Amino acid sequence: MSGFINFLQDSNYNGLGFSIISILFYLSIYHFVLYLKNRDNFYLYYSIYAFTNVLILVPIPYNVFLQDVFLAFPDFFIQLDSPLKFASYILFSYFVIEVLHLKNHLPKFVRFFDYFTISGVGIYLILGVIEYFKPDLNILQTFFYFIFLPIYFLVMIYGSVLIFKIEEKVKGYILTGSLFLGVGAILSAILTVGQPAEVIDQNFWVYYIGVLVENLLFTFALAVKQREVYVEKLLYREKLVAKLKENEELREKLNQRLQSELDQKEQQIVTLAADAESERMARVKAHYEREITELHLRSLRSQMNPHFIFNALNSIKVFLIDKDKDRAILYLNRFSKLIRMVLESSRKTKISLGEELEIAKLYQTLESIRFEDGIELKMEIEKDVRLNEIELPPLLLQPFFENAIWHGLMNKAGEKWIKVSLKKEKGVLVLSIRDNGIGRKASQEINSRRTMKKESIGMSLSKDRLELFNRNESVNYRFEIVDHSTPNDTGTEVIFWL
Repeated sequence: MSGFINFLQDSNYNGLGFSIISILFYLSIYHFVLYLKNRDNFYLYYSIYAFTNVLILVPIPYNVFLQDVFLAFPDFFIQLDSPLKFASYILFSYFVIEVLHLKNHLPKFVRFFDYFTISGVGIYLILGVIEYFKPDLNILQTFFYFIFLPIYFLVMIYGSVLIFKIEEKVKGYILTGSLFLGVGAILSAILTVGQPAEVIDQNFWVYYIGVLVENLLFTFALAVKQREVYVEKLLYREKLVAKLKENEELREKLNQRLQSELDQKEQQIVTLAADAESERMARVKAHYEREITELHLRSLRSQMNPHFIFNALNSIKVFLIDKDKDRAILYLNRFSKLIRMVLESSRKTKISLGEELEIAKLYQTLESIRFEDGIELKMEIEKDVRLNEIELPPLLLQPFFENAIWHGLMNKAGEKWIKVSLKKEKGVLVLSIRDNGIGRKASQEINSRRTMKKESIGMSLSKDRLELFNRNESVNYRFEIVDHSTPNDTGTEVIFWL
């Protein structure tokens, strides 16, 4: 036992201290690599925190190359001692805030600590400037040890009490690690205060052990956290896959039911045609043809909605593959709002142009999230045009916005915009959807070189639905696609006459 105690007391000479510094340096590099891979802030805070402790401990061990590093820049390390310790406490605190999600659990405490940190850093910088011009004052260490640290420890004790009440799996490892470091630092201070350098070296192992146990517990906590994030992503992906399968099954069942209804109605027409008189036959036939037209419209909508939902869910899948959790959550929130609007409109045979433009605008916002430069949507509507009085089939315009984005703007660099204008010309409403993309010809050339070619299902469905809507509502809605291909004016314009 005495030999083991002697080994510990000789930690600054026999390589034990150097080994602990090496472990801290390795943990710093390892967790910085994890941050670059996962982009979780708690990895970054812990990496910088561990590296800061490495710089603080560099001057301590003897008989290793670290002593040569210290002797080569003694003034540098001596002047950095107080700022490094100040930074290590701040970094440690924000590491705990991130890894335990305290912004969600304890938002008021986190805001208070932000103000405390900003105030402390501001005062520290002001005192640093004063000490730079008057180095004999030595006010930085006085402020750090006798003002900042006592207040900081009181704040940490209060924060630890609050942390005990939250539900986080890794909080036990974090609090235990912090306790080991605190006990090690306090015992080391008690054993070495007022003692000569020889006694300080003999008892510095207490602090080394506290640092080592703390960082091992923190590393284990981060491993548990990484596992939680991985499991969460797997569950999220499984839910998306299950939702896609459910939507596909619903679409198939709906199409089968609608086809069965169509067959029944057509059979009824054939039966009635054989028995009814010509005048009565004409009236009844007209009635059933109207029902068939409505069933066709419902059938086309049943294809349109799953087609659009699949494309939107595919966008969320891209973010998950890229591990962009924040954008995936933002996208999913807006997507849920869009789905609610789509489902509400799908129960109707027609909706107002105002509702249709709201759906198209929200869809454009979702797709714009995926572009780094974004897509600007411009609206120019004459004041005397009343959008709520103009009726269209639901989701008629969405495929044209989709084509503008995927075929026109996706392959374009620089500014991207879609312009929607609505005006009256000779008593007819003219709706224009114009983009500044690469144009249909360039898009077709790009698509022809791809192995997997994307077919525009929505465009053909919109044409069929508009024809059935005209027949059913006795209107003459039509549209035309215009290509703009001059050097300074490229893109595609879809013009509707309503």
